[in-house]
Amino acid sequence: MDRNQELIGKITMQAMEIMDVMELKEEELRLIRNLLGIRPLALEECKSESFSPVACYSQFSNGLKSMHSLLSSAHLYTEVDLTDLLYDLLEFISNVEEMMTAQGIPIDTHVPKKLPNGITEFQEKAGIFLILHDLCNAFNVFQKGLAAQWQ
Repeated sequence: MDRNQELIGKITMQAMEIMDVMELKEEELRLIRNLLGIRPLALEECKSESFSPVACYSQFSNGLKSMHSLLSSAHLYTEVDLTDLLYDLLEFISNVEEMMTAQGIPIDTHVPKKLPNGITEFQEKAGIFLILHDLCNAFNVFQKGLAAQWQ
């Protein structure tokens, strides 16, 4: 669990640093979110009063895999290097799946997602920003859900 906390901190820090470099406006981001169809992770099961570890871990794991595949498909915007972040995210996903297996939680088959073809470099940049922003929020929600479970 300590390694996972370390990875969450590291990934969040990397994401924040990358987002700082991008300097995007809120209005641009709203338009791009709709254009690219990027949705925040569905983590209702991690927020609810009746926290369900099975449902929360499944939502979280599936969402992380989607974010990883979307970020892996980025190729136009080369101002930032996503390599370390993608590597750490993949390690974290593996750790989550190991915990799920240990708890008897089934791991869903994941269909990789990609950013749409034919987008501009700016649109991809904004898409990366949105994905990283959603990733940081997802970590926060997941950690709060786990903390509430143990109270």
